Amino acid sequence: MKVIVLWIILIFVAFSSSYAKNDANEHIKKGNSLYNKQKFKDAEIEYRKALEFDPSSNIAKYNLGNAMYRQGQFDEAMKLYDIIDKNKFNKNALADSYHNLGNSYLQNKQYEQSIESYKKALLSNPKDKDTKYNLEYARKMLQQQLQSQNQKNNQNNREKQNEDKNQQKQQQDKQKDKQDKDKQNSDNQENNKDTNREKQQNQQQNEPKISKEDAERILQALMNKEKDLQKQMQKKNAVRGRLSKNW
Repeated sequence: MKVIVLWIILIFVAFSSSYAKNDANEHIKKGNSLYNKQKFKDAEIEYRKALEFDPSSNIAKYNLGNAMYRQGQFDEAMKLYDIIDKNKFNKNALADSYHNLGNSYLQNKQYEQSIESYKKALLSNPKDKDTKYNLEYARKMLQQQLQSQNQKNNQNNREKQNEDKNQQKQQQDKQKDKQDKDKQNSDNQENNKDTNREKQQNQQQNEPKISKEDAERILQALMNKEKDLQKQMQKKNAVRGRLSKNW
């Protein structure tokens, strides 16, 4: 009894899978018709419906990738090409898959990846002229990209060197300005000293000169005046002495 039930389940699953694949194929056909009419968005919808019925369909994935590529959605196209089961594709279909993957990388300017994809395409179909042409084109674009990067790097290096030179010159100018200011301050101090010296000299020069004879007369007069003053003081002290004893 269990064996009969198991067989019924397997038959049901087989029929369900068969119907799912048939439905998927119907949507793929509709998608292909729309794709040929360049209605890529509508074709995308049909291919996605096909994958809902048969998620393992390599044809639906491949065609959906083409539809996304035609809409300029190269990243999405690359993802779809990458998830295709390459072991279940014939050589021509596999070559086309890698060719389209290379084109997607090429559009994104990822030249190294595109070159690798074209090489894989040629392994499956060595006679494909379009792939050979695209491979050479990708190589040239990669060379130009590398040259452009080198030129940009060299330019950046030159700009960096010029910037360093400018900074160095600015520092030197600042240092020179400081030295000039210090020298100017030092010169000003020296000038002030010289000016003060000149003033003192002028003052000394402007002071009246006294001869030796005049100086002696003045000194003698001062001495005589001092003697007279002392005599007067003695007289005053004597008077005060007498008055102080009158009690």
